Amino acid sequence: MLRTVFGASSVVARGVYPTLKGHTVLKQAFLRCISSKSIEEPVFETAEEKSVYKKLQEALNPSHLSVHDISGGCGSMYNIVVKSKSFNELTTIKQHKLVNSILKDEIGRWHGLQLSTKKDK
Repeated sequence: MLRTVFGASSVVARGVYPTLKGHTVLKQAFLRCISSKSIEEPVFETAEEKSVYKKLQEALNPSHLSVHDISGGCGSMYNIVVKSKSFNELTTIKQHKLVNSILKDEIGRWHGLQLSTKKDK
């Protein structure tokens, strides 16, 4: 039996979801992994994650986008994965430069960034 989570179009197999109760971070990470494309915006841990997500969403119109604060919540280290048609004619270096130029103000405040870009053909 499948169960709708948070009224969204994502579904979680019965029996898996109950094991995640009480583990907010783990549950949110799990829900991000199984979320369908019809969900416009995932649940964010921090306001900075949401801000970065919105900036990249507007600039690149990606088919897949994930933004995670991996610094433990202090906002100094991020993991970003972007899949967009905007990258189709660009080398990996140019893809990264494009993302860096979009996030130049934010990156100046960060300690580090793990960035993965993918072409969407």
